[in-house]
Amino acid sequence: MNSLGEVDGVEVLGRGQARSDEQGSRPGRPSFYADPVSWLVADAIGQAAEQAGTRDLATPAQRDTVAVITMSEHCTLDTIRTLAAEVQAGRVSPLRFAGANPGVVSALPGLLLGFRGPSLTLSMSPSDALSVALIVARSWLEDGHADRAAIAAHTVEAGVHVVTAAVVRAPRSTA
Repeated sequence: MNSLGEVDGVEVLGRGQARSDEQGSRPGRPSFYADPVSWLVADAIGQAAEQAGTRDLATPAQRDTVAVITMSEHCTLDTIRTLAAEVQAGRVSPLRFAGANPGVVSALPGLLLGFRGPSLTLSMSPSDALSVALIVARSWLEDGHADRAAIAAHTVEAGVHVVTAAVVRAPRSTA
């Protein structure tokens, strides 16, 4: 599943992957107090969108039709741990608190890439979540809520965070 290689019922337009064993904010980037996983998801989706020709859509209306779905059992766990330490010290940053929301892992890529379609974070392992993510993506694509969907899977393998992403659309009719 990790590679998002075979995805039934959708056409894959582009793929991307990002990995990191770093803790903390992404080097050379403003943090927006977003969890580091959010930046990796944004990197992987950005690569997939570039390959799919979706990254720089001409009009805001076109960007409105790109959905984002992220699957991650880990989500914002690093930021949540930082918050727990801040609580012990007697101070919690409201911005970091907002950045600990698991929805941020889908929201930040949409924000950075200008995608304003529906978004969803499934806080579970990608192997368990993929079937749900595909059902939701196909539903959004078939019902016209989105023309394309960026789907990202985040795992932690031997301490390395790996995000694999694909931009998909509904299959073209052969009739």
